[in-house]
Amino acid sequence: MSNYPQDEEKLYSKWCSEFELARHRLLAIDRKEGSQEVKRMGIIIDKEISKKTYLKFCLKELSVSVNYCLIGGKIEAYDMPSKPHSSVQAKIISIMDNWSDQLQVFGETDITVDTRSVYRCDACVEPINRQLPQPNPSGQTLVVEIGNTESLKDLHDKVAGYFSPRTTIQLYFVIKLFPRRQNNLVALLAMLYLRNNQIPVIVKSFGTTDLHVSTSIYLQNTINVPANIITGVGFGAGPCNAPNIPDYQVAIPTNLLFDGVPGGVPAGLPTNLNIDLFNLQTVYLRTI
Repeated sequence: MSNYPQDEEKLYSKWCSEFELARHRLLAIDRKEGSQEVKRMGIIIDKEISKKTYLKFCLKELSVSVNYCLIGGKIEAYDMPSKPHSSVQAKIISIMDNWSDQLQVFGETDITVDTRSVYRCDACVEPINRQLPQPNPSGQTLVVEIGNTESLKDLHDKVAGYFSPRTTIQLYFVIKLFPRRQNNLVALLAMLYLRNNQIPVIVKSFGTTDLHVSTSIYLQNTINVPANIITGVGFGAGPCNAPNIPDYQVAIPTNLLFDGVPGGVPAGLPTNLNIDLFNLQTVYLRTI
């Protein structure tokens, strides 16, 4: 017999069925670069769901084979825990875990961003002993989202939530994984946002080929990224084909990682802590 009240059991059963249908829809996508990779919408599972009801479902830890979140009262399925996605997720967690023993690094974490929205980031960083204002918001200073079937628009639209007054997040790092092309080449994109800025301050193309024209148009004409901010493959830099290439380092400001920590940045840490994009490219290419 179920331990849930009957009405909850019916609701959860309905959602699990919808999640399974969403998984099949995501698996059926014939992924080709273009407008769909830029603007694909999430699959709505249910509407007008309260944050309390949603979080209660999340705590049950029922088996769900898609990535999902609550956005404006709607439960949306937007991606899958595929091998390529998981490999990049594991690598970036490993990179961040080596930055400092005064930072805690977590995998998938539910973050309440407003009264009707709960995002589930792929990774996040919290400094030890961070002092937060009351009422106590989430303690993350950096969150990471990795989009495989999730579109670039969906990733960008989360900026406002992650930097809402409900959070004290200082940095939002985005990785968009594009499908392999017929010539076996792959485009990849990394973007870094700082709090209170809807436009990324770092945008790097780090695949084995140029970004698709639809991606470039979206970055420059919709997000309004200045042309000089976009760098990397196809934007004047050499290939991303070895570790430690300066053009493919994403510098994470250490002072923002330790925001709210008494005493600030621990002694001995550099001004920036780097993410080497070649390492992310390498693990992705091994799994697609």
